Amino acid sequence: MQERKTPTQGWAKMTLGLTLLFAVGSFAYFALAGQPLSGAMLAVLVLVAGYWEYRRKRQDEQIAERYEAEAEEQRQKRQK
Repeated sequence: MQERKTPTQGWAKMTLGLTLLFAVGSFAYFALAGQPLSGAMLAVLVLVAGYWEYRRKRQDEQIAERYEAEAEEQRQKRQK
């Protein structure tokens, strides 16, 4: 079966990118303020949370696609 890209896949990647950008920005801000350890801890926390959310979104998409495929298969069986 051909895997198609849904619009939500683009959003999941974009939010992961924004999370990465925010983590780098927060580290840079705290490093310039003289607290690089605090910045690094915040950046790691933000990255872990962003990746966790990305994985959750991808898993939800895969489950939805599987349900759609099963529903389509059932519909085709009933039409025969």
